[in-house]
Amino acid sequence: MSLSEPIWLAVAGAAGVLALILYFQIIRPWGNLAETLRRLAAKDFRPVILPRAPWLFRRASRDLRAVTELLQQFDRQIADEGFSLKAILSSMVEGVLITDRSQRVRLVNDALIGLFGLKLSPVNRSVMEVFRKHELQQSVDVVLSNGRPQRIELTFETAVPSGYDVRHFAVHVAGINPKPGTLPTAALLVFHDVTKVRNLEAMRREFLANVSHEFRTPLAIINGYVETLLDGALDDADMARRSLQSMHRNGQRLSLLIDDLLTISRIEDRAKLMEFQPDDLRERLTHVLEHLDPNIRERHAVIEIDWADDARRAEIDGVRMEQVYSNLLGNSLRYGDPHGLVIRIRARRHGEEIRIAFTDNGPGIPYDDQPHIFERFYRVHKDRSRDAGGTGLGLSIVRSVVEAHGGTVSVESTPGEGATFRIRIPVVQPGGAQPNLL
Repeated sequence: MSLSEPIWLAVAGAAGVLALILYFQIIRPWGNLAETLRRLAAKDFRPVILPRAPWLFRRASRDLRAVTELLQQFDRQIADEGFSLKAILSSMVEGVLITDRSQRVRLVNDALIGLFGLKLSPVNRSVMEVFRKHELQQSVDVVLSNGRPQRIELTFETAVPSGYDVRHFAVHVAGINPKPGTLPTAALLVFHDVTKVRNLEAMRREFLANVSHEFRTPLAIINGYVETLLDGALDDADMARRSLQSMHRNGQRLSLLIDDLLTISRIEDRAKLMEFQPDDLRERLTHVLEHLDPNIRERHAVIEIDWADDARRAEIDGVRMEQVYSNLLGNSLRYGDPHGLVIRIRARRHGEEIRIAFTDNGPGIPYDDQPHIFERFYRVHKDRSRDAGGTGLGLSIVRSVVEAHGGTVSVESTPGEGATFRIRIPVVQPGGAQPNLL
């Protein structure tokens, strides 16, 4: 053994010890730090568990652990805020949409997709591409350029199972500012469905116009005959009699019109008006037929009744159901053939509802008019209806009363072959007791 061998062995041993020191004090701690950094870069914010680091990496390990805990807090905060935002948006009935500065849609809630029947997600598409409305795009432009909120009202054709439906929306557009005093970086659009409100407003305007028109005609006739009498027609006995008869007839028409309007107004408040109690539907019909007997005799009409015993008793407002019978029979007597008019009334019980059908052999109803005959003031033959003394509200009252009972009314008619009105009402009103069928 030469002198150099112990030296080389000592050098080799020192190198091994140095390698071990380098591995445990530098390489392995650095590998642990690098692995943790890669995990954080991959958005894995699980707690950092590092072995006791040597003095060289001790401070870096503490800082890395603090950074990880801070990222965990931010991640939980973002998750909580995202959950809260989704919960709020999903609970809203209004449609909500958020765009960026380029008007690209970034977020929508389920209500908006449902309101417009969107089959494709609007996210990452432009506002113009989704809605095809220049007014909406311009409002978003204004908000993004100066931050002033906008409110517009738009009409859309939205998809429904039966095709397309016209709907009205009030749209509020506001900016989203990251800092006060800065221009918006995004726009928030909230869509309120105001279709029912606009339809009610249109119905109210139409109703007022119809009422004004219905009142104007008899009043004009009455005023005309009054002027005729004042101009000297009182001395002409025949003219005076005809004038007074016409004034009386039109005065009665006005009275009927007012009565029908008051009836509809009261029926619309079902809870306050209707007085439901077990009653006999067949007996109520008998009362109406006794009242209409002079008209039935005058028209030489035949009334045929087929009323099942188990369809007699139900929980109803008897007075209002008499109005239904009276209006349906009155229509048939008023417009039916004066020679050989036959009115058939049939009633059957089906489960927990009673079905009543009024069928006549009159002139029938044109197909185009059938969807509208239950509307207020709607007349199939307007001139003929006025001459017959109708107010145009009878079938509207029928529908209101039947619906207030929780039922339905419909019509089937072939022009020239008569008409059938079908009524369905429940035997027991919601919350009521089973009426005695004996």
